Amino acid sequence: MREINIYNLQLMDFELFLNVAKYESFTKAGERMFMTQSRVSKRISIMEDELGLRLFIRNKRKVVLTPAGRILARRLRNISDDILNAIQEAHVAQTGMSGQLKLGLLEWGTIVFMDKLEEFRKNNPQISIDICRSNFSELRNQLFFSRMDIIFSTSYDICQLSENEYLFIPLKEVSLVAYMSPKNPLSHRESLTINDLRSEPLLMVDRNSSSGYGEYIHGLFLKHNIHPLISRYAHDGGAHIGNLLLNTGILLASEVFLADSWQTQISRVPIQDETVTILAVCKKQNNNPALSKLLETFGYNKTG
Repeated sequence: MREINIYNLQLMDFELFLNVAKYESFTKAGERMFMTQSRVSKRISIMEDELGLRLFIRNKRKVVLTPAGRILARRLRNISDDILNAIQEAHVAQTGMSGQLKLGLLEWGTIVFMDKLEEFRKNNPQISIDICRSNFSELRNQLFFSRMDIIFSTSYDICQLSENEYLFIPLKEVSLVAYMSPKNPLSHRESLTINDLRSEPLLMVDRNSSSGYGEYIHGLFLKHNIHPLISRYAHDGGAHIGNLLLNTGILLASEVFLADSWQTQISRVPIQDETVTILAVCKKQNNNPALSKLLETFGYNKTG
């Protein structure tokens, strides 16, 4: 019998294995545990090597447990729950605090603050985290009615929120990018200016979904005395993917919008000297102690 070595494995690896088994997806398991898809794949491969087991059958659509993987998942579920419950109870005993956080993220784009969420989750396993992904209009409503503790969005989306009521925490500044079909002659440029887009049809997000996006784009063009040429509207950037593939127009969005998706089918060209800020937004009157702990991880003291 092969010698089994688990010294290079972590408790997180077993929880990750169970999440991949549950969602049949490295990507969805990674979102649940605030990890990138590539890191999930790497940790599962290490686990398979260490245990000497092939745990999943991988294909383009999903990952499926092997017979060995099914047995391991069935036996680990209760053990994992017992261990996590014990750790959570120990943390509650030490800190006197447990709780729940509800986070809202935009439907499209990578999570640029993944490392901070991982750090928070590692240091506060007693706090449960629920994540919802939606367009900004829905996230804003959820925050307004206190159904979300905190949402993450772009600087142009928060223009109608009052600084008297809401707290805005800048997390990262990213480039503004022109997304377009590789068939567009501008796709071969290293960078573009707003003036280069003077005659280009633009793909826009409607005002009901993002009240600030249209004002932001119009403002960029008006600074150069240009009236933008609008091709069509959609409820979010993701709804324009078909238009981009068909070379219907150009979409201006942050560099994190499509992340690594559609790399060969959709070109990305940065706009010179234009950036967008990714922010965390929460109500100042939210007294959830778990929120204060999260804000501390982002380097902000809510009580200070």
